[in-house]
Amino acid sequence: MSDFTDFTHLHLHTEYSLLDGANRIKELAKTLKSQGVKAAAITDHGNMFGAIDFYKTMKNEGIKPLIGIEAYIHNGEELGDKSTKQRFHLCLIAKNEIGYKNLMYLSSMSYIEGFYYYPRINKKILKEHSEGIICSSACLQGEVNWHIFPYRKDRITGQLVPKDGARGYEGAKEAALWYKEVFGDDFYLEIMRHGIDDQRRIDDDILRLAKELNIKVIATNDTHYTFKQRAGAHEVFMCIAMNKLLDDKSRLRHSVHEFYVKTPAQMSELFADIPEAVTNTQEIVDKCDLTIKLGDATPPNFKFTLEYAAERNLSLPEPDKRYSIPNDSVLFEHECRQGLEDRLKFVPAERHEEYRTRLQREIDIINKMNFPGYMMIVWDFINEAKSRGVPVGPGRGSAAGSLVAYSLKITDLDPIPYNLLFERFLNPERVSMPDIDVDFCQSRRGEIIDYVTQKYGKFNVAGVITFGKLLAKGVIRDVARVCDMPYAEADAMAKLIPDELGITLKDAYEKEPKIAELINQNPKAAKIWKFALDLEGLNRNAGQHAAGVVISNEELWNKTPLFRQPNSPEDRYVTQYSLKYLEDVDLIKFDFLGLKTLTVIDNAIKLVKQRTSKDIIWEQIDKNDSNVYKMIQSGQAIGIFQIEGEGMRKLGTSLRPDCFEDIVAMLALYRPGPMESGMLDDFVKRKHGEAEITYSFKELEPILAPTYGVIVYQEQVMQIVQAIGGFSLGGADLVRRAMGKKIKEEMDRLKGEFVKGAEAKGLNGQKADDLFELIVKFAGYGFNKSHSAAYAYVTFQTAYLKAYYPAEFMAALLTSEESNVDKIVRYIDEIKRINIDTLPPSINKSTKEFSVVKNGDHDGIIFGLGAIKGVGGAAIENIITEREANGEFKSMDDFVSRIDPFKVNKKVFESLIKAGCFDEFGFSRKMLMQNVENIIEACKSAAQIRKNAVESLFGEDESMNDVKINFVTINDEFDIKQILKFEQESVGIYLSGHPLDDYKDEINKIKYTLSSEFESLPQSAEILVVGKIEDFGTRITKSGKKMGTINVLDFHGNIEIAVFERELSNIEDIVKDEAKRDLPYAFRINITKDDQFVRTNLNEVYSLEDAQNLDFKTRKLKQNSKFSKNEESSMPQRAREYAELEVLLCLSELSKDKITNLYNLGYNEHIKSGTNNDKRLVIKIKNENTAQIFVYKTKFVVNDSFKEKALQAIAC
Repeated sequence: MSDFTDFTHLHLHTEYSLLDGANRIKELAKTLKSQGVKAAAITDHGNMFGAIDFYKTMKNEGIKPLIGIEAYIHNGEELGDKSTKQRFHLCLIAKNEIGYKNLMYLSSMSYIEGFYYYPRINKKILKEHSEGIICSSACLQGEVNWHIFPYRKDRITGQLVPKDGARGYEGAKEAALWYKEVFGDDFYLEIMRHGIDDQRRIDDDILRLAKELNIKVIATNDTHYTFKQRAGAHEVFMCIAMNKLLDDKSRLRHSVHEFYVKTPAQMSELFADIPEAVTNTQEIVDKCDLTIKLGDATPPNFKFTLEYAAERNLSLPEPDKRYSIPNDSVLFEHECRQGLEDRLKFVPAERHEEYRTRLQREIDIINKMNFPGYMMIVWDFINEAKSRGVPVGPGRGSAAGSLVAYSLKITDLDPIPYNLLFERFLNPERVSMPDIDVDFCQSRRGEIIDYVTQKYGKFNVAGVITFGKLLAKGVIRDVARVCDMPYAEADAMAKLIPDELGITLKDAYEKEPKIAELINQNPKAAKIWKFALDLEGLNRNAGQHAAGVVISNEELWNKTPLFRQPNSPEDRYVTQYSLKYLEDVDLIKFDFLGLKTLTVIDNAIKLVKQRTSKDIIWEQIDKNDSNVYKMIQSGQAIGIFQIEGEGMRKLGTSLRPDCFEDIVAMLALYRPGPMESGMLDDFVKRKHGEAEITYSFKELEPILAPTYGVIVYQEQVMQIVQAIGGFSLGGADLVRRAMGKKIKEEMDRLKGEFVKGAEAKGLNGQKADDLFELIVKFAGYGFNKSHSAAYAYVTFQTAYLKAYYPAEFMAALLTSEESNVDKIVRYIDEIKRINIDTLPPSINKSTKEFSVVKNGDHDGIIFGLGAIKGVGGAAIENIITEREANGEFKSMDDFVSRIDPFKVNKKVFESLIKAGCFDEFGFSRKMLMQNVENIIEACKSAAQIRKNAVESLFGEDESMNDVKINFVTINDEFDIKQILKFEQESVGIYLSGHPLDDYKDEINKIKYTLSSEFESLPQSAEILVVGKIEDFGTRITKSGKKMGTINVLDFHGNIEIAVFERELSNIEDIVKDEAKRDLPYAFRINITKDDQFVRTNLNEVYSLEDAQNLDFKTRKLKQNSKFSKNEESSMPQRAREYAELEVLLCLSELSKDKITNLYNLGYNEHIKSGTNNDKRLVIKIKNENTAQIFVYKTKFVVNDSFKEKALQAIAC
C-alpha cells in the first residue's frame, strides 16, 4: 500500500462551478491543510472563474495549486457546430505557463465560438493548443467511460436502455488512443469509486484499457462539497439550479453521498487494490511547475501614439516602437501643455505661472510612475465622446484633483481654486495604479464602449465579471422555495433577517431572537435554516460589473480567459477573473458609468440654444451666483442633482449655502457618519455664527476656513499633516490611509513623527498631540473633496439651469423621466409652483421630447409625443418629418392625407386622440374616437392615391386635395371622468384636471403623505393617505377569514391597501353607497418596505372633515417580523407601475438554458439595483408556426442598463 500522503485531489469543483460546486475555496484550503495535503487541483465545470482565487489561497496555506478545468468537448469538425448537443467531460490541467495560456485560450474559445447550451471545445482546437497540458478522462460523462458502458438508466422506468452512438469497449479504445496520440504520457485514465453502479461496471474495463494501451490510471473523487454531512445541502443547491423541488421524484439526484473532500487515507483505502492509481496523482503534481506572476502590474501603453504623434508632427525618441513609455510621454506632455493653454483663457494672467508650475510637477510624477499611456487612453475615449456630442461628466473621484486631467479635458473642474490635491489621485510615495472613473450620458454610454472595442479589437476589450451570491435573505428564499415552504411563510422568515449591509445568517441569529424561536417551533424552518447556513455565500450566477471595462494591447486571453453570457452580442465579452484579481494579472479597469443627469443638462442647453440662440459656456459662469443659492436656500431644489431629496432640501434651508464651497461641503456631510457624529450640526452652527470657530494653530486657518473650522475632507487631513507635522503631501496621504485602518502601533508611530515634526517647526508639542487625536476622530468621516467638488459642479449646473432657464430645465427633466409616472407627477407639481404651464401634447407643436413653447404671456412645457403610450418611434418620426418638410397640419383631413397609415395605424390614432393631440382641430375627442375606422379608411385612401401618383407619368394630381374623412357627427363630448381616464391610459397622468380637484381645498387642510413620497419613508411607518376608492375586492384567506383590497387614487398615483376584518365593514358600507363611493377619504395605514415590495394595510378610515381635526403625525414603526402560517399579512404591491421591457423568444429556439440564463440575468439585476429599477421584464414567446405569442410578465424589475443586455441576449 502506498503512503497515503501521496494522494492529490485532481478532480475538484469549487464554488465557481456555479450552482454545482459547493467547495468554498478558503474553507477547502484549510481543510486540505489539516489533512496534510501538499497539492490540489481546481477543475471547475467549463470555466476558470476561480483560478486566481484558488492559486493565491492555496499558496497562502502552503499547498501547491494546480490550475485546471473540466472542459466540455464535442467531436464536430467546426468548433461552433450546433448539429448536436454532444458534450463529453474532460479534465485539463496546466503543467506550465504555456499550458496555462493554452487553457485560458481554450476556455475563452469555448464561450466565444463553441457555446451551445454549454461552453464547448472540439478535438481540433484541443490538439492545436495541447502543449503544456495534462489530460485525464474525467467522470462517467467522459468520452472513454461513456463508450465503455453503452447503456444508460431511464429516469422514469429505471431500466437500462442503449446510449445513442456508444460503441462499447472498441469505441472507448479508439477515443483513448486519440487522446494518447495528442498528449502522450500526459494522458491519464481516471477511476472513481463513489459506490455508483455504473462506475463499478466499468472499473475492470478501464484497467484493461490502461494495460492494453499503456496508459496510467489515477484515482479521483469528483469532489463537489467539503464535508460528507453537507450532501443534503448540495442536493438543495442542485434543486436551486434546476428550479426543482427537493421532494420532486423526477428530478436529477445523486444516488450516493460520496462527493466530498476525502482524506488521502480514505482514498488509499478505497484504492488499496490498485495503489498506483493513488501514487500516479503525485506524478502529475511533480510534472506541474506553473508559477503565475501576480501583483506586478505593468502600466499600460497607449496603442496609437505613433499615429497621433504623426498627425501633430511630433518627434518621438523611439519611432520604431509601437509600445513605448518614452513615446507616450512626448504625446502626453504635448497634449497637457496645449490643453492647459486653452484652460488658461479663463484664468487671470497673474496666476498663469502658478498653473504651469503645478502642471509640470504633475507631469513629472506621472512620467516617473510610467502612467502617461494610461492618461492618454482615458484622454482618447473622452475626446471621442465629446467630439460625438456625447455628454461627459466634469469628473468624479480623486482624478478631479489633477490639473493634468483638467488640462487634458478628462475633467472639467479647475482643481486649484478649491485646493484639490493631486496627491490624493497619484502618490509617488505609494505606487498604485491610477483609477479614473468617467460619467457618460446614460443613453449613449454604449457608443463609447463600442468605440474602444472597435479601436483596440474585440478580444482586447471586455467587461468585468461579477458573481451573484446566495446572501442571507436570498439563500433563505431560495432554500424555502426548494423545500416547498409557502411563499408567505418564506417571505416572513426572510424578513426576520435584519436589513444590514453584509449581514450573515450567524449575525442575524444573534441579533434577532425570533429566529431561534421560529427554528425551535417549526421543523421545516429549522431544516431550511440548516441548509441555508451550509449554502450561504456560495456563488449563484455570473453577471457583469455595471461600469467596469478592461482594455489591453494584446488579446485578453493572454491574461484572463474570456466569458460571454449566452446570446449576448458577439463582440461583448467579460473577463472570467473578477475585479479583485484583475490587477494581479496585469489588467487595469476603466469605469464607464452612466449618469442620466448629464443628458438632462445637455438637453436643457439645447432647448436654451433653440429658444434664445445663447450658448452656455460653463467656464464663464460664476459658480457663486447669488440667484442660484437663493433658490437652494428656499428649499426649492426639486430636480436638482444630489439635493432634491427631502433631507437635502431641508439642509439647504438650514445651512443656507451662499457659495460653491458650501455645496461641496453639503454633499460631503450629508452621510450617516457626519450626521450621527454631530459634524453636520456643528458645521451649520459655525456658518451662522452660532458656534465659535477656533484654530489650535494659525497655520490651520487657510486649510479649514472654507469649512468653518470643521475637518470635512480627506484632503484637509493631508494638508494639516503637511502644514503642522512637516510631512510631504505624499507622506500625508499615507498617514490618511493609516488612519482609516486604525492599526494602533502604526498610529502611535505616526503620531510621534507628527509631534516631532511640529516641534521642529517651533509649534507646541502637546497641542500637536491633541490635534493628531482630533484628526484621527474626524478622518473616519472625512470625504474625498475631489469627488464631492466634481459632483457639486453637476449640482451647480442643474441649479443654475433651473434658476435661469426653468422651463427648459424642467422640460429636459421630464423627458429623462418620461416612463416614470411617479416622477413626472412630482415634477409637474413643481412646474405649476414656478408658474409654468403644462400643456397636453399637440399634433402640430409637440416634438418627440417635452419642449418649451410660449403660452400667452409666459412659458409652457408641452408634452412630447414620445411620452404617449402606444405611439411608437416610427409613427413619431413619420409625423414630425412630414410636419418639418411641408408645414403644420391644417386639419384632420390634411393630417390623414399626409401620413403613412402603416406607421400611424389605428392603435396610434386612438392613443393620440385619448391624449388630446387633435384638440386644436376643433373636434370633440368622443367624435374622433367614434370615427376612428372612418379616419383610418381616409388615411389608406390618401396613401393609395400617393402610390398611384408615384407610379403615374403625370405625378401627383388634384385628387390628393379631395381626401375627406367621412365623419359621423357626434354632438356631445365624453364626461370629464372619461377624458381623465383616457389621459391616464395614454400618458400615465391626468392632463385636463384631476378627479380630486373639487376637494383640493379640503384635502390641503390635512397633514397627509402622497404616494410619490413613499420612497423617502422609513422602512416601516404609520401614515395618513388621502384619496378616492377606485376599486375594491374581497377574498377568503386559508384560515377562512374574509379580507379585502382597496385601490386608492391620490394626487400622485394609486395605492393598493389590504383591509382586514376590523375595517372591512366600513369599507363595504362606502363602496355599496354610490354617493359615498364618489367621495375622497383619509386612510390611516401601516406601510412596510423591502427591496422588492411595498406592503400596506388599513388601520382606520376617516371622512375629510374628521381627518382635518385629527392631530396625526407620521410615525416610524418597529419592523413587523411576525411569522405567520396564513395569508393574513399586508398585501404586497409594487411601489409604482412600471414601463415594460419586452424580450421576444422564439419557441423553436427555446431551451432550458436560455430560460435559466434569462432568469439568472433578470434575478441578478433585480436584486442588485433596487429602487433604481424602472422597467418590468416581460417575456414573450412566439410560436412561428401558428404566429401565437405567449406573454409571461415576470416579477423582475430592471433598469435601462439591463435593456440592451436582455434584448440582445434573448431576442429572436
